[in-house]
Amino acid sequence: MKLSTTLEKSGNSTHYIPIPEKIGEEIITRLGKRVICKVNGNKIHCAILKSQKLGTYIMVGKSTKEKIKANYKEELNLEILKDTTEYQIEIGEAFQEVLDTDEEGKIRFKALTDGKKRSLIHQVNRAKNIDTRINRALKILEKLKMGFTDLKDLIR
Repeated sequence: MKLSTTLEKSGNSTHYIPIPEKIGEEIITRLGKRVICKVNGNKIHCAILKSQKLGTYIMVGKSTKEKIKANYKEELNLEILKDTTEYQIEIGEAFQEVLDTDEEGKIRFKALTDGKKRSLIHQVNRAKNIDTRINRALKILEKLKMGFTDLKDLIR
């Protein structure tokens, strides 16, 4: 599904991509809420959201805004595709390797809610240094094996 829209501001440092309500409903019905968006040629994993204030939209954080190389009020060409990835986010090589080498940690990770899994993957992916990504992934799995499941406890 393709459409053109603009990047809008929702606060001091947050942005969003508005989607016409009818198109948003069609996307959710056909593809689900979690989708892959190609924005000006850059692929991002995202969710189709709704609110009374903003209508139907995609939230865009600072790192996503930088990735899609978009500015406020700039026209965007979107292609929205079904997200068929396992976690609806790209899992980095470091986290995948740690999961693959720790069966108990992997089982406990897979038992978490989808949202917690995505949050933890994002937390690991945000690190710029590979050693930091590996250490974060190891720490998360160790805490899972100790019985922690609260997101705040897992990312501390």
